[in-house]
Amino acid sequence: MYHFNFSQINTRSQEVYYQLSEAIYLLDIAKQASEDATALHSIQTTIEQLINLRNRVGAGEL
Repeated sequence: MYHFNFSQINTRSQEVYYQLSEAIYLLDIAKQASEDATALHSIQTTIEQLINLRNRVGAGEL
């Protein structure tokens, strides 16, 4: 039988959440600095995917 340490799981979820937030922040800075339309689209798509993932982590889905 498995025994889950919910405190440890919560701590890891928070770490993932903050790492995703940092990645979103850095990509947003790159987006603001970029003038290439293809790069902007790729950056924006990545930001949206990371926000979705971060929201799922924050909601406890992952």
